[in-house]
Amino acid sequence: MAAARQVSPAGGGPALFTVLSGLGSGSFGSTEGRRMHSIPFELSYAGATEGLVYKASTHAWSGSVQGFGPIELKFPLERVDRHANLLVGAAWGENFPTVTFIAIGFRNYLRMAEMQLNVNEWPALFKRRRLALTRRGRALRINVCGRDYRYQALAGKRQHVLLRDGASVTTNRSQWRHPRTISGVAEGDIDNVDVGLAIALQSMYTRNLTFGGALYSLPGRMLSRADLPDF
Repeated sequence: MAAARQVSPAGGGPALFTVLSGLGSGSFGSTEGRRMHSIPFELSYAGATEGLVYKASTHAWSGSVQGFGPIELKFPLERVDRHANLLVGAAWGENFPTVTFIAIGFRNYLRMAEMQLNVNEWPALFKRRRLALTRRGRALRINVCGRDYRYQALAGKRQHVLLRDGASVTTNRSQWRHPRTISGVAEGDIDNVDVGLAIALQSMYTRNLTFGGALYSLPGRMLSRADLPDF
């Protein structure tokens, strides 16, 4: 199994990106001298902590990713604004950045409303075409750490893919709510930010990433204390 090494993002700052060693001396963001990878992984449900968050349980998953090591996912971790019902989800591990996602809660998940996402101290910016009809058109665009990602629903409502130039992480939940396993495949010029971000986004309520899912879930989401519906 390849070892991991730390790389700082463009512009300096502490080490953030962990890439597999032995891939050459190309700088961050470069594919020169680096091999493409396909790494399957799986997180298993570790149970729920009742009553940790007001009127909600905290659910946890844990697993390991070859070349990077163990990672955990928990949500909702806490309520940062009780009046606005803002909840926190997070993924982290020894060789992963801490990815925190804050948004309005809905059925124990975090909606695409009032979103805040950070990879360590780097904040993300979001774009989404709410009136688009196709899955690609309705995908969530994320800019973080100097990268542009697209998070898109695939077949059904349990499979998603996080894409950037040269890399992708496909994830699949064994069930829609509180899955026993969250499995995935990381492919391409991948690093720990790609994998950690894809896992943290499992805390997101994603039915409205498809047009049919948006119509189905719109009444409930409109009643979940958001100023504007996240159609």
